Amino acid sequence: MLLGSIVFIYILWRKAIDREQKQKEENLIFRYETIKGQVNPHFLFNSLNTLSSLVRTQPEIAEQYINKLASVYRYILENIQKNEVPLQSEIDFINDYFSLQKIRDGEKIIIDIQINNINDCLVLPISLQVLIENALKHNMATHEKPLMISLYYEKGYIVVKNNLQKMANLSSSSGIGLKNLQERLLFTTNKTMIVNETGDEFIVKLPIIAVNENTNC
Repeated sequence: MLLGSIVFIYILWRKAIDREQKQKEENLIFRYETIKGQVNPHFLFNSLNTLSSLVRTQPEIAEQYINKLASVYRYILENIQKNEVPLQSEIDFINDYFSLQKIRDGEKIIIDIQINNINDCLVLPISLQVLIENALKHNMATHEKPLMISLYYEKGYIVVKNNLQKMANLSSSSGIGLKNLQERLLFTTNKTMIVNETGDEFIVKLPIIAVNENTNC
């Protein structure tokens, strides 16, 4: 019986170690993919091309663009190693990130953030950006038919919703961004996202993390 108990305890310990190692690996994959997604040549090309045009035609706006771009990268570098960040910090980051899109695309993309009373509530870093980037990547946006993205609170979740305007020539997506975020949520918080696609909308519900059990998020 003693030997059996020792073996059983060892098996439980080994499984705990394996789970911890797998979580570390998933976190590393998520961080790598996030950083790679932000500094890929396409993103940099668009940003630098926009900046080059602004410097010649609108130098005042060019300075704002540089500041927002620096703020976006600073946030990523400062928080990519963290498991959670204040929800307000993530929303501020989203506003900076969207400012870059708005300068480049004007009214082709519209974002509406309706989130209040979010003190002491946390989310995974870069998580909302992943969801917004997913909407931008898979949908068309024109002045006649703008892409509408809404963020709002709903019973312990931040909902990110966009109208569906799928690109006709979009190749089959691997969905790695959503998959990595889903896996990191599961390992870090033991919670999962809710993803739903209707006939005309794509909706993702991202769980909020409470600072403590007395916090109402």
